[in-house]
This record gives sequence, structure tokens and C-alpha cells, in this order.
Amino acid sequence: MSISYIRIMEGILSYIVIGLLIGIVVIMLLSKLERQEQKMKRLEISNDQNRLKKQRDAILTEFNQKKLEKTEVKNHAFQLIYHFAASKNQFTLKDLEIAIKQLQDHYSKTIENNSTYKINFPERELLNFEPRKTLQLLTIINEGLHNAAIHSQANFIFSIASIEDGKLHLITHDNGIGYNRKEISDGNGIKAILKATHDLKGDLKLTSTIGNGTVVNAQIPISKI
Repeated sequence: MSISYIRIMEGILSYIVIGLLIGIVVIMLLSKLERQEQKMKRLEISNDQNRLKKQRDAILTEFNQKKLEKTEVKNHAFQLIYHFAASKNQFTLKDLEIAIKQLQDHYSKTIENNSTYKINFPERELLNFEPRKTLQLLTIINEGLHNAAIHSQANFIFSIASIEDGKLHLITHDNGIGYNRKEISDGNGIKAILKATHDLKGDLKLTSTIGNGTVVNAQIPISKI
């Protein structure tokens, strides 16, 4: 075996060793970067969970400091929506539907009238809401339900959610006696709906005519929730 051949082989082996060393260093660097990325993701998740927990705690504190309403009917409804909104970190429209059915059942059992409650929510809609926004959405529906149950003398009271033009529409519709909005100023219920809708960067469309019922339609941009 010639000296030149040996030197060639030694050179090839040197390149192979250098290549292996470079490969090991690259793998180690990539592994370190991946660990750092995973650590950052875990930190982001932890921070987000803590932020949402603070929302839930704040909701319960707000409820405990809330002044009692004149009726036990509304106090119980508030208890329901506040505790529901504080029960977990993320909610879907399906979760809202469950809460609204509980509200409807509450009003049906505690208010003496002949109203039948209906609900219509999308079958599939992948929207997620944080606790604070869930409370605001439930406030809109609850105040609409309460007003309809107390004042409308309706045969049917509908709770409806729909997705149109990039907006979530939360609607309470009754076929009751209606009223003239020019003659009757907005009560606390409508003011609460207006505030919750405003906090969600939405618009409120309220229509009512004598003999033709009332429609409360809060239109919330999906990009804001």
C-alpha cells in the first residue's frame, strides 16, 4: 500500500470525522433550540392559564360584591350566569346554549305565565370565549329573557344565536304585547344589555311594536371575541 494512498484515506477519514462532529454539534444546537421553544410554549400556556384564572376569580369577587336585586328570580339568574362564567377557562357556543337552557328553565319554573321557551343555536361553530366575555354574552341573553318573561305576556320566547357577516348575533325574540320605545325609556335590563354589547365592541338592534312583540339583537364582531 503506497504512502499516497494512505494519505488519501487519512484525509477522507478526517473529513468524515469532521462531518460527524459538525453533525453532532448541529443536532445538539437543534435539540437545544427545540427545548427552548417547548419551554417558551409551556410558559405562554402557563401565563395564559393564570390570566384566565384571574378573570374567573374577578368574576366571583364581582358577584359576591354585587348588590341584591329586588326579586329572588333575578338574583338566582345572576348567580347562575356568574358561576357558570367562572367555572372554566374556555367556552363554546354549545356551552352558552347549556347555560341559556338553564336560564330558560329557571324563568319557566319561577315566573307564572304561559310562555313557552325555545332555543336555536348553530349545530357546529368553533368559537371560543374567555370567562369575562362569556359573562357578557350571558348577560345579554339573560336580561333579554328576564324582560320578556316579566313584561311581554308572550306565548313564545326565543333565544337565538346565528353567525352572519362575521358577526355573532344573540337574539331574544318574543311574540308578546310589545311597547312604544318613544314613550317608555330604557330600564335597567336594556341598559345592562347596552353596556355588555358595548364592552364586546358590538351593536344593539332593539325593535318593538305594539301587538307584535320585541326583538333584542346584539351583534358582536367575531374578531372581538
